[in-house]
Amino acid sequence: MLLENKRIFVIEDDSSNLAIIRTILLRQGASVPFDVWGKGTIEIIRNSMPIDLILLDLALPRGVSGYDVFDQIRSTPELDKIPVVIVTAADPSTEMVKARKKGVNGFISKPIKYGTFAHLVHNVLNGEAVWDDGVL
Repeated sequence: MLLENKRIFVIEDDSSNLAIIRTILLRQGASVPFDVWGKGTIEIIRNSMPIDLILLDLALPRGVSGYDVFDQIRSTPELDKIPVVIVTAADPSTEMVKARKKGVNGFISKPIKYGTFAHLVHNVLNGEAVWDDGVL
């Protein structure tokens, strides 16, 4: 299995997207703790350690941006080295630029593509750059 023994934390507020992401990752052998971004997400991540990768949506509830969450992750010493990949339906032509400037480890456009998603995640876990703009 492509992601066997990997722990991938998903921050996603849309239940359909969360189900798709979790299904793909679980089928590839990963364990997938998650949160829909509530008040205690950083604590939930801490309690889920060790984590190999964080997949982070940009559009979250209560006026919180994925970039806000990213800043919190990077300012938390025990989490600051975990790779973070943005997974979003936002316009990649603008958001990829912002994500690169922020220093995220990759970008995957929604809708999630069943045939390539696990491979993109695997590539990030192997230290490769993944900047998927969703164009086939």
